[in-house]
Amino acid sequence: MKTFQASILSALTCELGEGACWWPERNSWCWVDILGFTIYIQDVNGYQQQFYVGDYVTTLVPVAGRNELVVGLKDGIAFFSPEQGLGKRIAVLEERSQVRCNDGKCDPAGRLWIGTMQMPAEEGTGNLYCISGSAAPVLKLGGVTISNGLVWQGNKMYYNDTHTRTVQEFSYDVSTGAIAFTRVALHIPPEMGWPDGMATDSEGMLWIAHWGGYGVYCWNPETGELLGKVGVPAPNVSSCAFGGPNMNELLITTAREHMTAGQMAEFPLSGSVFHVRLPVKGLPANYFRY
Repeated sequence: MKTFQASILSALTCELGEGACWWPERNSWCWVDILGFTIYIQDVNGYQQQFYVGDYVTTLVPVAGRNELVVGLKDGIAFFSPEQGLGKRIAVLEERSQVRCNDGKCDPAGRLWIGTMQMPAEEGTGNLYCISGSAAPVLKLGGVTISNGLVWQGNKMYYNDTHTRTVQEFSYDVSTGAIAFTRVALHIPPEMGWPDGMATDSEGMLWIAHWGGYGVYCWNPETGELLGKVGVPAPNVSSCAFGGPNMNELLITTAREHMTAGQMAEFPLSGSVFHVRLPVKGLPANYFRY
C-alpha cells in the first residue's frame, strides 16, 4: 500500500469542513464549514476569501457558462458568486425542520445529485435527489441515513451512505439519469472509520475521505483492494477533491464536530484544510448545467 502525508493548506477551526471543490475558472480551491455557515475560496497564491451566508451550506459545484457555483443550503440549492453572494434559489428539496442538505455532485450530463440527512443523523431519515436544470427535484433513493460521496465512471455510479460503512455501486444511464443498485463495491473495516466524501482518479480508483479514519484512502472499486492512504493529522476527514493546474493535487477537509476535549488537545489541527500532491491525476468536476 502506498502512503502519502497531507500538509496543511489553511489552518482553520471549521466545525464541519466539507464540500471540497476545485474551481478552474478562478484557479481556486473551495470548501465550506457546514455548521459555520461559511464558504471559503482560496486561490493558488494563497489568497483566501470567506463568505458567511447565514445558513447551512453543504456542497459546492461549478456552474457551466455562468462563473458561479451552485451551493447546497439547509432546504435546497441556490447560485453563489463571490461578487454577488447568494443568488437565485433554484430548488427546494425538503422543509423538515431537523433535516438539511448534505453532500452533492454533478453527473456527466450536468444533473445535480444531492442528499439530505436529519440532525442528528437517524437511520433511514434521509434521501437522495437529482435536479436537472430548472426542473423539479426527483427522488432517486429514499431511506438513507447520511448521504455522501458521489462518483460516476462510465455506466456506473458509486455512492456512500456513510452509516452503512459501504460503497454501493449502481448502474447509470447518462441519457436518462436512471440508476439501479448492482452490488456493494467496498466494505470499510470499522478500524478505518466511515466512508464520507469521495473523488475518482483518471485510472478509475476511488479516493475516499474516512470519517474517524485519519486520512483519505485509495480503493480499487472493481477488486475491493486498498491501494493507498493519505495520512491526515485529524481523525474526522470529511471530503476530498482533485484539482490544481495539473489535476494531481488533492484538497482534504476535516471537522471538529463531536470531538472530545482530549481529542482536540491531541489533534489541534482538526477543522483545518489539507493538501497533497499525488502521482496520479484526478478527473475534473462535472459542471451543473442550468
